[in-house]
Amino acid sequence: MNAIDVLKKDHQEVHEFFLEYMSMGEGDFARREELFQQIDKKLLIHTDCEEQIFYPALEKHKPDLTQQAMSEDQEVKQLLAELLDLEIDDQAFEDHMTTLAQKVEAHVQDEEGPGGLMELARQTLSAQDLDEMGRRIEQLKRDSEKEMAA
Repeated sequence: MNAIDVLKKDHQEVHEFFLEYMSMGEGDFARREELFQQIDKKLLIHTDCEEQIFYPALEKHKPDLTQQAMSEDQEVKQLLAELLDLEIDDQAFEDHMTTLAQKVEAHVQDEEGPGGLMELARQTLSAQDLDEMGRRIEQLKRDSEKEMAA
C-alpha cells in the first residue's frame, strides 16, 4: 500500500472510532474508555508516522503546509494528554472529546482535500517513492504498536 492509502486508512479507522464513541448513550463507561484508548493509540502512532516519514518528504515542496500540519498534530497530542488527566464520566472529558473529534476531522480535510498534502504528494513524489514510504510507515506502525504493548 502506498503512503497515501495507509494514512487514509488510518483516518477512516479513527473516524469510525469517533462515530461509535459519539453515538453512545449515557453510561457504558467501560466501552467509552476502550474506544478512547483505541483513538489515543491510533492517533499517537499516526501522527508519529506523519511527522517522521510523510511530512519530511513534502516539506521542501510546501514548507508552510507541512508546518501547519505539524502544528495541528501537536494540538491533537495536547488534547490527548489533557484527556488522560480527566475522568471518563466527567463532562470536561466529553467536551475535550468533541473538540478532539472536530480538530481531527479538520486536519483530515486539510490533508485529503484539494490543495492538501496528499494531493501534493501525488504531484511531487513518484509511485515508487510513495510505495516505499508506505512500507516505512507500516513498519513504524508495527514497531510502535509493539512498543506500546510492552
